[in-house]
Amino acid sequence: MGHFGESGGFFVAVALPVVLIGAAALAIPFVVTPKGTRSQRRLFVSVLMSALLLFGLSGVLFAVLYQAEGKPLWQVFPQQPLQVCAFLARRAALATLVWAPLMLLAWLSLARRIERIKAEEGMRFPPMDDAS
Repeated sequence: MGHFGESGGFFVAVALPVVLIGAAALAIPFVVTPKGTRSQRRLFVSVLMSALLLFGLSGVLFAVLYQAEGKPLWQVFPQQPLQVCAFLARRAALATLVWAPLMLLAWLSLARRIERIKAEEGMRFPPMDDAS
């Protein structure tokens, strides 16, 4: 793939990861959470799964970008797998500064949707008397 050079350096090193990770942080919770769920506990599990998935995807994205820039990441990996994984994990952890607030917004939006669904169902079905 070759080197991107100085002109593409900012785009590849900063803008592209921020845009991709930010978009994924907003989209993944909506994809992972079942549409009709009425459980905040299920939503919590979905958001936790989304966070773990996004952490892994961030590491993979940085690995691909480093390789595309000509850094010998895959050549070093067989000799030092723990160091390479730790390096990518640190990059993925730093990326949480971008995606964590966006994922929190997605979580809030989904939580409000669940409460709205529950409220609408409560309005449709009148409470049943225990005496009947």
